[in-house]
Amino acid sequence: MSTIRDVARLANVSISTVSRVMNNTAPVEEETRQRVMDAVQVTGYKASAIAKALKSGRTNTIAFVIPNLVNMIYPSLAITVENEAQKYGYFVLFCNTQEEQAKEKGYVEKLKGDFVDGFLFSTALAGGESAEIYKLRREGVPVVCLMRETGDPRDSVVSDNLEGGYLAAKYLLDRGFREIAVVCGRQNLALYGQRLAGYKKALAEYGVPFNPSICLEGVKDGRENGSECILSYYKKYNRIPEAIFASSDPLAFDVMITLNRLGCSIPRDVSVIGFDNVPFAENYYLTTVEQKLYEMARAATRQLIAIIEKREPPDQPQQVFPVRVVERQSVRAADGREENKELHIPCAF
Repeated sequence: MSTIRDVARLANVSISTVSRVMNNTAPVEEETRQRVMDAVQVTGYKASAIAKALKSGRTNTIAFVIPNLVNMIYPSLAITVENEAQKYGYFVLFCNTQEEQAKEKGYVEKLKGDFVDGFLFSTALAGGESAEIYKLRREGVPVVCLMRETGDPRDSVVSDNLEGGYLAAKYLLDRGFREIAVVCGRQNLALYGQRLAGYKKALAEYGVPFNPSICLEGVKDGRENGSECILSYYKKYNRIPEAIFASSDPLAFDVMITLNRLGCSIPRDVSVIGFDNVPFAENYYLTTVEQKLYEMARAATRQLIAIIEKREPPDQPQQVFPVRVVERQSVRAADGREENKELHIPCAF
């Protein structure tokens, strides 16, 4: 079995230089670093993870706590977090809580201290509900929130959700729509409240009164569901609003499939705009507000590692990423001037 001495001998450097390269503990010239890494590859040397952890006091492992892997946002975020962490020599443990706080608590109690150096959370809830996050921060454990935030904005990486809700509603208003329904997500997620506030801001700016009857709750049994609220509205009024802002792309997909089943043509009969721009949105020809998902994931990962390695102190200001509207074919002009083909919605039947 190769040793660190074998690597040092082959690279013609000191053992301490090999250690600095392997542990990324001090600057090393790029040519020297490459020589060491080439020697590592040739010798097949692998440093003992236990020895490294004992020496550095770190495991070089972080936990990424995810609310639900069924949500198509999070597999993409997970891959991005893992790739970014590996650049810094870190492994990632993925914890799928399925939106259950008891599971989140179990993961945290099991992993903190001995198994991971810090936590990246995408499960934060508003209104003081994120007890485990607050507890970890009090204990001095490095924590960064990604996508979702608690009532405390420190060490969090989020989108400009208020601006995104405003842009979505404004996009529809600029095309002549005045009856614009909004499908909202869970109330204990701050981002949905912010998107709704942006929607209301755009309505006020255009002199359109807010109508509570077309502010629809896209939640069923505690889970996001954009189908039930559309069906309930249709059964009650025997009609559908002329335009719909769905507060997330998954909600928009539910809405579009349900409209299709009701015999509504998108965008001829109803226009729909979403929020996220997940990879699958293009398959639905969905006009949507784009979040910088991958940039946010990389930024959050870098920030967490910097706090772990004490290159940055905790309690950093919130990073807010800009958003923009991505135009596709799910929205028409209200007067019908734009010629849009009927969209064929995937999995509609």
